[in-house]
Amino acid sequence: MMDIRNKKIWLLLIVVVIWLIWLYTRPLITFNEAVPTLDIASINNVLISDMRESYYIEQEETKRFTSILDRLLMKKKIIPNRPAFNEDAYIYFYSVNPDQSYTIILDYERNIIGIIERPKMMKQYILEDSSEFFSFVQSYLHNNEVVE
Repeated sequence: MMDIRNKKIWLLLIVVVIWLIWLYTRPLITFNEAVPTLDIASINNVLISDMRESYYIEQEETKRFTSILDRLLMKKKIIPNRPAFNEDAYIYFYSVNPDQSYTIILDYERNIIGIIERPKMMKQYILEDSSEFFSFVQSYLHNNEVVE
């Protein structure tokens, strides 16, 4: 009786280890791979908000923003957790095609972004290195004048 129970425990342990190895060795993806319908070079009218203050970024800063998006590396979350997602800041932007609007929601503490392609649900991604992306957003939220 104990022998069968031990085999089941070992089998379960092996499955969990294989799943963890798969989870942590998945390849990183780029922002382009996460949102293949978007041409990053066509982004214009970027609005950054923390729901208290909102700022349209200038054309020169839009180029910096798209450059940061081009270099962004991340892993897709296997099981998104919307209730635990802290919505610290929002980035709204449009491409040249007016039907294509996107929202990126930032969770600073958990190093996660949520990408919403309207009208679809949010996909969550864990950022490999969020320092440049998050600091760019935070600099706008703390150093600019409010949009009327």
